[in-house]
Amino acid sequence: MFGTLTDIPKLSTYEQALAHFNDVKPIAGKGVNAGVRPLCGTPSGRKKTQYSMRKSESAFTGDGRAIECVLYDTPVVTFTENGRIIIDMNYPSNTTHSFISEILRYYGGYCSYSDNQTWLHCRCDSTSRSWWLPHGSCVAFKIDSTGLIIEPVTPKLMKRYEVNRSKARAVYAKYAAFTAHCVTISKLVDPKVIFDGHNLTGSILTNAAMVAGVPNPLQTEEPNETWTEAVQQVLARAVTKTYDWNSTSSIPNLIATYKLTPKKVRQVIIDQLKHEHSDEIFDEVTAKAGVFTSHLNEEYI
Repeated sequence: MFGTLTDIPKLSTYEQALAHFNDVKPIAGKGVNAGVRPLCGTPSGRKKTQYSMRKSESAFTGDGRAIECVLYDTPVVTFTENGRIIIDMNYPSNTTHSFISEILRYYGGYCSYSDNQTWLHCRCDSTSRSWWLPHGSCVAFKIDSTGLIIEPVTPKLMKRYEVNRSKARAVYAKYAAFTAHCVTISKLVDPKVIFDGHNLTGSILTNAAMVAGVPNPLQTEEPNETWTEAVQQVLARAVTKTYDWNSTSSIPNLIATYKLTPKKVRQVIIDQLKHEHSDEIFDEVTAKAGVFTSHLNEEYI
């Protein structure tokens, strides 16, 4: 069992889902749930009417009849007559993930979040695959050749943004003089004064002030008036503030410590350059099917 959901059956095929559907009697009476066919066949499970089953015709052309495993009113897992398993990710949540994991545990299915994205991991014996389930979509799965796990009919593949190191170095080199100047100034200033006295607004290295035909003022070899504000922005972002207990005082209190290092200064500049020059620095690549990954560097695009 994965998570907190109980009594949910383990299903693997349309035939098994249909047999389970026929075994579970609908709720009788005249109440609001009359006629609902519970997904859970146990005495306690029948009370969990948020989990139910329905017969339907698959929305996917050619799939024929289907058995829907419904969470509240959403057919989260659907088994179709032609052997497909449709997973609906229009309403992603931890409960949705647990619901999928419980039903598909025959295939070693485990559904979970990673970096706010949903993944279905299928593991059985030595076979292991991970599939991305984009939010707001339905993904059709089929049983793979081993019969042990499922795989998408048409996998959804993430776009990743990998740093092109040679292009990145070329971009960073244009700001080498400015970076060196920031590092030098960082060794001369009081971090607390920088932290308390500067308002962090706007972009550090934005090209918005550039005039057509005029070089970026932060790419010059010598300081100019544009550097002043940019340096202050870099240093303010590079200061780290931590708290420690003052154990020597009669009344314990927190003492703030401010720190400013050359490494952090360089990192702040590089991070901003990745935003400002993302088209030059990153190459878009497609993730490999069946392998867990992430939206690498998407925050810079």
